[in-house]
Amino acid sequence: MSSEIYDAVVIGAGFAGITAARDLAKEGKRVLIVEARDRIGGRTWYRPFADTHVSVEMGGNWLDPVGNEALMAEVQRYGVELSTSPQAENHVSILDGVLSHAACPISRDDELALRLFVEEVRKQVERINPTLPLDTQNVEDLDVPLDDYIDGFGLSVTLKELMGAWIRQETGCHLSQISALHLMAWIPVLNYDVMAIGHTPTHRFAAGTTDLLQRMLEDSAADLKLSTPVSQVEQSDEHVTVRLESGEVVRARGAVIAIPLNCLTDVEFVPPLSPEKTSAAAIGQSGAAKKLWALVTDIPEKVLGIGEHDEPIDVFFTDYPRDETALEGDLIVGFSTQERPLDILDRDDVERAFQKYIPEAQVLKVDGHDWFTDPYSKGTWCTPPAGLLSKYASALEATEGRLVFAGSDIAHAFRGWMEGAVATGSIAATRLSTILAEV
Repeated sequence: MSSEIYDAVVIGAGFAGITAARDLAKEGKRVLIVEARDRIGGRTWYRPFADTHVSVEMGGNWLDPVGNEALMAEVQRYGVELSTSPQAENHVSILDGVLSHAACPISRDDELALRLFVEEVRKQVERINPTLPLDTQNVEDLDVPLDDYIDGFGLSVTLKELMGAWIRQETGCHLSQISALHLMAWIPVLNYDVMAIGHTPTHRFAAGTTDLLQRMLEDSAADLKLSTPVSQVEQSDEHVTVRLESGEVVRARGAVIAIPLNCLTDVEFVPPLSPEKTSAAAIGQSGAAKKLWALVTDIPEKVLGIGEHDEPIDVFFTDYPRDETALEGDLIVGFSTQERPLDILDRDDVERAFQKYIPEAQVLKVDGHDWFTDPYSKGTWCTPPAGLLSKYASALEATEGRLVFAGSDIAHAFRGWMEGAVATGSIAATRLSTILAEV
């Protein structure tokens, strides 16, 4: 055991952990970050596409410059440059078995039904306060499977498939695995724009998420241990002892736990976490998207594609046109879900998927990362199932002794976004500073 005692040990070097470490260090605390992976970033990962010179985001990617206040504050603090994904100029969809090239592939009746649906959802979300845990609000009736909620509106198959494609792209799982309340809780922080969930994402980091993360890390001057999985966290009245899988032991006066919800049960806590937090972690979150990248030729310029659940891809679009990269084709990003058989690393499989939409399409290279089987994520962006938020939201974020918790999985607003991670990291630093000041 090292005789050195830190003020704080931060477990996890994603946006939440690095934000917490930076804030604590700025208050004069001695901070150590331990990260299981061999890199920083957590469920964000900016790296070269296949064997090319062009880097892309394997995980978290886009941000909302208007609504993501905490993240944009960091962007502005460090002078990080943003860029934008191109707006679609060509469209293709397969909905209810019909191939269409219309920008809006629904009928006038569907447009009216969608308007009524949006009006009703807009009324419901006025009940939600995004600054408070959802289990402290009277919203249990909204914490139901999303497919059941949508089925109650009697929408056409085409409209339901269109909505479902965008929702699966945002959540990474079947609608039966999603709480309606989860998506509704986004809407107040999206300026009450219900349709924002179906908008093509735009703003991104010009030099990748790593650009901001590395600047924050360097600013913190915190010590960092990579490739360092944690096996046990033990706390007493005065200290936290972190046992690493390597056998090394680290001690601190307090700790920030900034690991994904689905990985929380992989760490032994002594004494155990509260029964409520333990139950919530056992349920976990459902997000398990397949995010694919493909270098494609013989496709329309700046294309946006949308597919029904029986198709292998929900949404795909041109993110880097060839004239921006000097590659042989356009870099297309796409989204699928785990229950589909699509192998995002199989060029032939991905090409067949694209050819259902665009028969002439030729796929030259593919790339991606399996976040679902990744032992340090066990899923993608947070998508709570029905019943989790209206029962356990407070428990998930609750401080336990000298342990404070952070991460986009437990955020009130923008749960599952980089914004949620940054916001909770800042909150965690404030809470731990208060605990340390009491000694």
